[in-house]
This record gives sequence, structure tokens and C-alpha cells, in this order.
Amino acid sequence: MPKFRLKPKLGMLFIVAVVIPSVILSLMAIRAVSREEAYIEKRLEETLLAEIDHAVSLVNTELREIQGELVNTASIPEDGDYARSFLAWKEASSLVGIPYLLSPTHKILWPKFDQGLTNEELCFLGWARDFFHDRTSIPIPLNIALAYKDEIMKESPRPQLQEREESGQRDTDKTGSYSYKDQYRAQQALSRFRQDEPVRREVYEQAEKKGQRLLSRIVEIPAKGFTKQKESQGQKSMFVLEPLRFSQIIAEAESGIIPNLIEERLRLIFWKKDKAGRIVGCVISQEGLIERILGVLPDIYSPVRILTILDERARPLIAPLGDPGRNWRRPFVAREISEILPHWEMVAYLTDPNVASSKAHMAALIMWMLVIILIISITTGGVLILKSLYSEMALAKQKTTFVANVSHELKTPLTSIRLFTEMLKERCQPDEAKRKKYLDIMLSETERLTRLINNVLDFSRMEQGKRDYNMRELDLISLCKNIFEGQRVRLEHNGFEVSFRADTECLIVQADEEAIKQVALNLLANAEKYSDKRREISIELVQSQNSALINIKDRGIGIPSREAENIFKEFYRVDDTLTSRVRGSGLGLTIAQRIIQDHHGEILYLPREGGGSIFQIRLPLKGERP
Repeated sequence: MPKFRLKPKLGMLFIVAVVIPSVILSLMAIRAVSREEAYIEKRLEETLLAEIDHAVSLVNTELREIQGELVNTASIPEDGDYARSFLAWKEASSLVGIPYLLSPTHKILWPKFDQGLTNEELCFLGWARDFFHDRTSIPIPLNIALAYKDEIMKESPRPQLQEREESGQRDTDKTGSYSYKDQYRAQQALSRFRQDEPVRREVYEQAEKKGQRLLSRIVEIPAKGFTKQKESQGQKSMFVLEPLRFSQIIAEAESGIIPNLIEERLRLIFWKKDKAGRIVGCVISQEGLIERILGVLPDIYSPVRILTILDERARPLIAPLGDPGRNWRRPFVAREISEILPHWEMVAYLTDPNVASSKAHMAALIMWMLVIILIISITTGGVLILKSLYSEMALAKQKTTFVANVSHELKTPLTSIRLFTEMLKERCQPDEAKRKKYLDIMLSETERLTRLINNVLDFSRMEQGKRDYNMRELDLISLCKNIFEGQRVRLEHNGFEVSFRADTECLIVQADEEAIKQVALNLLANAEKYSDKRREISIELVQSQNSALINIKDRGIGIPSREAENIFKEFYRVDDTLTSRVRGSGLGLTIAQRIIQDHHGEILYLPREGGGSIFQIRLPLKGERP
């Protein structure tokens, strides 16, 4: 079969069916691989944010419980013994730092300067006096999503909320406010503020127009995922600062906690009104507050992340051991906790900062391997399919040529036989020698015709696996000598120099005599057909270890080395100027190889030194068959 070459139509089919899909697949894979790190970072971000939101919820719940606990334990002694009462309150609760008491006009009744104050109490009086007397204001953080919830939630409330309001079912807290509606709208506003960039931008612009100052965050969250080329969505604070005086803060509530930043240190001021208008409270102990908050946090360390809280100076409240070099201001994700704790943030860090890139590189490597394997498979499959298609087309063409060649091969001897038969019948040739010559030619053509028909029939039987052999002991030397003598006269008549040589007296094999004879005659016929000017044919038999070798040599045109591996394929004929003028079926060598293989031997082609060919038949000697 000729070398595989794509014809233009098959080439176009290959490009459309294989090359273009492979290129598209490669481009899609490249795009997916390039975005893999972003996908991994996005998944990590979503997972850690969900964990942080849960932790923030726990901390806010604890802050409400702390306020409720202080409300329940704060009281004003009726006997006026403030020192004893406040000392007992401080000893009973780790949350109480510096107790204080204000008159209805906000005059400081406790602590008093004449009571032997500590440095902390003196410091407290120094900054608190002006604040309690409304001579100064402090910036109070307001959740911008809650402050502008009406602007954020422009659509109507949910139907179930309307139904509850229309039916008169009102959920109220102790102050009588409609907590269900307020909480629902607050949650919806907060969720929409975080998720909707245009809404968030509009709210920030409204706050700036009203002169409200945005609280600065203590962390720098690196942009991740698909926003690496944009401003990170978490850089702006969700709290705005509004300067308020003490009387404004306590005007519409009965108790609360006021955050106050003094010299970059956060102080939380708890206050509670009594029925007489007096105010009792305390500066909350930061140590006690931290202890309570850490008590509700989940485990800070896992194989994936480190979870902690940063205070107003960006210091972790708790940190794992052996991690001194981390930049605490650059967490992987972070959330602000509450208006009560301005600048405090719940943060999460990756245990391994390179985990996303490592996973992305591994995923990219696996993806590339799969893509390469897939492309190779698609390309190989396409090539094999096209090669098979091309082979089938070539085989169909060869079969057509075979039919034409066989028809010619059948026609030629029949024409010769008919011609000489008519001449003998009409007695056109009285010369006895010539009549004998005619009969010899007729016999030779008949044998030629018989061999051709036998080849076709044998090939058909072999394809169907129906050929049977009559195996018996056979002397190859005697068989080959008889074949040689039967062909010598005709070959010499056609100008061939023939010879026979055997280096031993007998070579006994287990074989079918007619099958081996058919192989030898096919090889001799090929040597005769494909000889040009140098006409020489020889048969040599030798013993090589446990095998018998039959070498049929000629000085014909030979076979190009690039075609040698194909000559035993069915219907194959070497594409050559001389061979194209010689008719043949292309089955002789195929049948010869099948027969020898069925006899557990092999047949080889060897180039002959000085020009020509050697076909070597190797058969196992009797008793040596594998």
C-alpha cells in the first residue's frame, strides 16, 4: 500500500472534524486554566466569609448579652454608699472597669475627687466630664446600610410582612418598637448593600453629601479572583461617623453602650437610666470584654485558615503560636463587627498564603495533561479514521485493478490456447516439431491459467479460514529439484540462465507438498515476470540449525527498500514503470506468506548483492516444529 497521503477533500474533512475542534478545545482549556486560581480564590473567599459572618453573629449576640447582663446588675444604692456598692459590682463582674453615676442633670456623682481616685479614674474624669456635660461631641459610628435602609429598600415589603401588619400581628420588643418589620428591613438592606455595587456607590455618595465621614478600616484586603484588576469591594467601611453629644445619644433609649476612641484606644461606656433620671454605668473592662468574646469564637486555627479578631490598633486578640511574621493588616477576608466595636474586624488568613496558587497550579497541570491527552486522542483517532478510510479507498481501487488484471490474465492464456488449438485443428502446421512446440505452449498456458485460478481460490479459502493441508513427511530437496526440472526447459527457452544447488542430500519437513509447490512456483513466476535484461534464476537449499532454507534468487529489477515491508499485503503491487507494464493479481506473495506461516515458518525478502532479489523460505525440520 502506498504511503498515507491526505487528498484535498480528506484534508479539509480532517481540518473541519479534528483540527478546528482541537484548537477550540485548547483555547477553552487555556482560558479555564488561566482563571482557575481566580475560581479557587473565589470559593475560598465565599467559604471563609460564611464562617466569618457566623462568627460576627456570635460576637454580636454576645455583645447584646453583655449589655443585658450589665443592665440587670447595674443599680444605684439607696443608702448613698456608692463606694461599697460599686466595688461590689466591680468584683462581681469582670466586665466592669470604672463605675460611674450621673445626676439627672448629668453632674458626675461618682467617682469623686476626694475619694482617693486611681490614675484610671482620674483619666476617666478628665475626658468624660466635658462629654457628659454636652460641652463636646464624639464621632459615633452608624451602620450606613441601616441608616439608609429606606433608600436601599425602595421596593415594597414581602407579602407575608404585609399580611402580618394588616392582621394586626405585631412583633414588639420591650420598648414597644415593631421589631419584626425593622429587623426584616435591616437584614434585607444589609444584604443588598453588600451584594449590589451600584446601590453601595449611591449610598456612599449620599452620605458624603450629608457631610458624614466614612470610618476608615484598619485592614487592607488584597483584591482576589476576578477583581484583581479592580478596586477590592471590601476596602470601604460600612460605618459612617456622626458627631453626637451625650444628651443626643441617650435621648431615645433607656440603656446602651457608647464607643469612644481616645488616643487610638477604644473605650466602651455602658449607661443605664433609672426612674429618677439618674444614669449609672461603667467603662467596660477591655480585658473582661475580650475574654467574653474569645469564649464564643470557633477554633482559631485549622489546616486551611486562621480566624481571629483585630482590635482598633490592628493587633489580634488571639493568635496561633509560631506565626510572628504575618502582616495582620492584610487578611484574606474580613468583616467589620459592630458599631459598638469600631475598627474591630473579624478576619481570616490562609494558613498557607500560597494555597490558592498551589491548588491552581496543580489543577492547571492536571487540566493541561487531560487536554493534551484529549487532543492527542482526538488527533490520533482522526488520523486513524482518515487513514482507515483512505486504506479502504485504496483497497477498493486495488480490488478494481485486481479484477481488471485477473481478467487480462485469464484472457491471455485462453487466447493463446484457442489460437493454437484452431491451428492444430485445421492442420495448418504439418511440421511435427512445431506442433509439439505448440502443444508445449498450450500446456504451459494451461498451467499458468490453473495457477491463477488456484491463487484466487486459495486466497478466498484463506480469508474464510477454510483451507486444509495434507501434512506429511516431505523431502524439500527432492520436491524443489522436481519443480526446477519441470520449469528449466521453459525458462531456458525464454533466455534464462538457471541453476539448482543443495548442500545436503535431504531436508525432511512436515508439510503439504502441493502447498509448498504452489509457493515455489509463485516465486519462480515472479522472478520470471520481473526480470529485465539480466535473466538469471537459481534455487538453493541449505540447512541452518533446526531449519531448512529455500533461497530463490534472481537478477530482476529488485524491490525498493521503502516498499519491501508492503509486498506481502494483498493486492499490493510496487508502483514502478516496469511493474506497471506487467500484469498480475497482487496475490502471489500474500498466498505464499500465508502458506509458509501455516507451516510455522517464515518468508523473507532480501536484496541481492549486485542487483536482484532473494526470497528466502524458512521451514522447521521434522521434529523441530514449535
